Amino acid sequence: MRAKASLLGTCVLSLPLLLSACGKGPASDAPKPGAGAEEAKSEVAQSKVERGPVRFTVEVAPKQPRLSDEPTLTLTFDCEKGVKVRKPPFGESLGDFLIRGFREPLPVFQGDREILQQVYTLEPTRVGEVRIHPIEVTFTDGRATGDGKEHTLESEALVVTVQSVAGKDAPSLADLKPRAGPVTLPRSGLPIAAWLGGAGLLALAGAGVGLTLWRRRRRAGANEKRLSPEEQAYLELERLLASRLVETDVKLFYVELTGIVRRYLEQKTGLRAPKETTEEFLRDLGRMESFPDADRGRLRAFLESADLVKFAAASPGKAEVEASFGRAKALVGLENPKSQIPNPRTTPEPENLGRSESEPRP
Repeated sequence: MRAKASLLGTCVLSLPLLLSACGKGPASDAPKPGAGAEEAKSEVAQSKVERGPVRFTVEVAPKQPRLSDEPTLTLTFDCEKGVKVRKPPFGESLGDFLIRGFREPLPVFQGDREILQQVYTLEPTRVGEVRIHPIEVTFTDGRATGDGKEHTLESEALVVTVQSVAGKDAPSLADLKPRAGPVTLPRSGLPIAAWLGGAGLLALAGAGVGLTLWRRRRRAGANEKRLSPEEQAYLELERLLASRLVETDVKLFYVELTGIVRRYLEQKTGLRAPKETTEEFLRDLGRMESFPDADRGRLRAFLESADLVKFAAASPGKAEVEASFGRAKALVGLENPKSQIPNPRTTPEPENLGRSESEPRP
C-alpha cells in the first residue's frame, strides 16, 4: 500500500515537467505587448521637430506605396494657445508626387494646447526612392509670455520608396523577344495579267464604295455638331466600359484604353504618331509647349504600366485596372468619373490577342 502511494506522489510531481516538455514554455516566450504598434509605426515615414511652444510632425503613409496607390501626407501642428501658425501652401505637386486631394479636420484641444492637421492625398509618378524635401512652417508667438515675433520651424527630409504596380516578380520589358523577320510567300501559278486585272477591279470597286460612303457621311455630318476631343474620348471610354472587355481580355482592354488616350492627345496637340513607341511618343510630347508639365509624369506612369500588361504578360488586379482607368480619365479631362470597372479576368482569351498588334511595341 505504501509503495502505491509513493508511486502516485511521484507521478503528481512529474506532471509539470511533462507539460513543459509538451510545449508549455516559460512565460517569456509569449508575444510581447505593443509589437503590432511598432510594426505599424515602421510602415510610416515620419519627421518630428519642436521649437518653443510648437511641435511639428510630418507623416507619409504607407512608407512603401505601390505606383497605383494614393499615399497620404499628414501635417500635424501641436501648439500652445495664443500661438498663430501659418500653414505651408502647396500647389498641384509636391516633388515627384501629384496632389490629388486635400482635407483639413477640425481643431482638437487638449488642455492648454491646440492640435491642427492638414491631410493631402498624393499620387506617385515614378518608381523608386522619392524624396520629400523639408517643409517650412512659420508661427507667431502671441502668448502672454511670448515675444510676439515670427519664428520659423523646418521638418526633416523624408524618403518614400515607390514600388512597381506588378511587384518584384513582374516581367521586364527588356526580356521581350525581337520582331520576327518577313515570311516568304509561295509563288502562285496565276499569270501576272490575271493578278493585275483582279487588282484593278478591286481598286475600282473600292473607290466606288469609298465615294458612296464619303457622300453619305458628308450629308449626315452637314447638320451634326463636331465633337470636341473631350466628348469623343468620353464616348469611347463609355463604349469600352459597356463592352465589359476587361472581364474577357484584359490585354486587349489596355490596348483600347491607351489608344483612346493617344488619339485624344494627338487631337489636342496636333501630334500625329500612331506607330510610335511609348518612349518616342513621350519624347515628342515633351517638346510641345502646349502639353502641361503636370501631366507628363501621369502619362508616363500610365503608358509604362499599360506596356507591362500588353507586351510583358503582366496580370493586373482590380485595383491596378481601376488606377489605370482613373489616370486615363484624368488625362482626357474627366477628373471625377462615376463609372465602375468590373473585375478583370486574369487569363486573356487567345483568340482576342491578335488585335494587340495594332499597338507599337516599346
